[in-house]
Amino acid sequence: MHISSALGPAVSLASPPEIPVPIHPSLLAILPRLQLVHDCWDLLNNQKEYYLPRGEREPDSAYKRRIDAALPSGFFRDALRTFAGMLASSHWHQLPASLQSVITDVDGCGTDLGVFLERADLLVLRDGAALIAVIPPAHLWPSEGDRQQALRNGDRLSLPRLLLIERADLLNWHLPANHALPTSINWREPLTQAHRAKTQWTETQWTETQWAEAERHHPWQYLTATFIAGDGSLTSGSLTPGSMNLSTETLLADPQAPSGWRTQQIEQRHYQAISQLPAIWYASDGSAFGEGELPHLGLAHQYLNHFRCQSDYQELLYRTALPVGVRTGVAGPLGTSSASEPVVLGPNSVIDLPEGASFQFVEIQARSLAEHRSWLELLDQGMRRDALIPSGAQGAPRTATEISMAASQAYALLQSQAIQKASMFSSLLQQWCAITGEALPDNDGPALIVAISPLAPTAKPQPTVAEMLQLHEKGIISEQALRQWLGDLAGVAPVTK
Repeated sequence: MHISSALGPAVSLASPPEIPVPIHPSLLAILPRLQLVHDCWDLLNNQKEYYLPRGEREPDSAYKRRIDAALPSGFFRDALRTFAGMLASSHWHQLPASLQSVITDVDGCGTDLGVFLERADLLVLRDGAALIAVIPPAHLWPSEGDRQQALRNGDRLSLPRLLLIERADLLNWHLPANHALPTSINWREPLTQAHRAKTQWTETQWTETQWAEAERHHPWQYLTATFIAGDGSLTSGSLTPGSMNLSTETLLADPQAPSGWRTQQIEQRHYQAISQLPAIWYASDGSAFGEGELPHLGLAHQYLNHFRCQSDYQELLYRTALPVGVRTGVAGPLGTSSASEPVVLGPNSVIDLPEGASFQFVEIQARSLAEHRSWLELLDQGMRRDALIPSGAQGAPRTATEISMAASQAYALLQSQAIQKASMFSSLLQQWCAITGEALPDNDGPALIVAISPLAPTAKPQPTVAEMLQLHEKGIISEQALRQWLGDLAGVAPVTK
């Protein structure tokens, strides 16, 4: 099954099929729906044959031409970006000094904090949830003075980094109880991304040859974070804190192994003074860890229906684009009785017809074209209504009340995600400060303020009764229009004679 990675091109969840950890049942249950929304996001990349199956007795050449002519639009992707843009109007009050110092490189790959949060919003809108992890520093120093000196020298690896993990890449997790925090999580990262950041693993002895072999044979590296609780003893008047193990491994080709692959450990790290796994489940509806429904699954189905109907409509147009020449009263070729041969027509050609024969061009009526065109317009209007995209000059204009009613459900979704986003950001700061040892900023109110952009136009001021009477006296509006307006204002139907 192909799943997109980091809002980019499609990759495979099991490519090759061997995965060193079991996949959680919750992920397996939602994978078909995840696949569908990811295909819509990727413009049905290499999946058009699946969504446009070959017709009965359809020739190969005709089917290939129909597949090549079917060009999916970017409507689904643009709709999600529109929703994410409504959540982009957010600002934070005060950040920890260490996070502020790397605000333009929060993940170690040059990503700004605002861009990181926007990508997280897109993932949640598409997949229903995403995991945000705070990875402890790769460089560990024997004393705080050494660490501070490294920070003054601009050592980025002496600070934590944020990691955004897609739902399809969070392979497994363990919860000790319902609605509890996880004690173990397993996820995967593209090996190319690990190769770009491989300078972080300075203590490993993995050679360049092993890196090249891993990149050639397997596209992923697998990470496991395990929380180890303290023993409950008192140290310096407080309970002994827990710790965390972080291991990284990949698969290397091995013809002698039963599966053809063997596990190769890249690195094993141990972090002290960890009270919980620094991982935050960012869901649009506040679901438990690893859970959450896809908020725009219905829009994805509408997108696929529109794609199929558009393909059928284009096929009908192709078949009925030109009229067909019809000969009547001719047994064979013109003037003979031998086997029929094609008639070649040109600007200087002349057709001699025998007596009683005729030749004319006949257009195919194609009555279903109008039905397909009408159905396409309905699908387009439905998608635009659900995605809050203005229809422009297509169709009759809608009133502000109709737009507000259509936007109410989407507004509720965005409002819920805005609350979840503010809560996630507060937890993110807590996890960051717990690792760096800094005090949380004393913010007056929430750490992140999210302002949702208006979904409906501002209502225009209504004219007064005196103004309407004046317009009627000047002959600008009719008496019937005045009665209609007064009836709407009073909430009663106008009296008709």
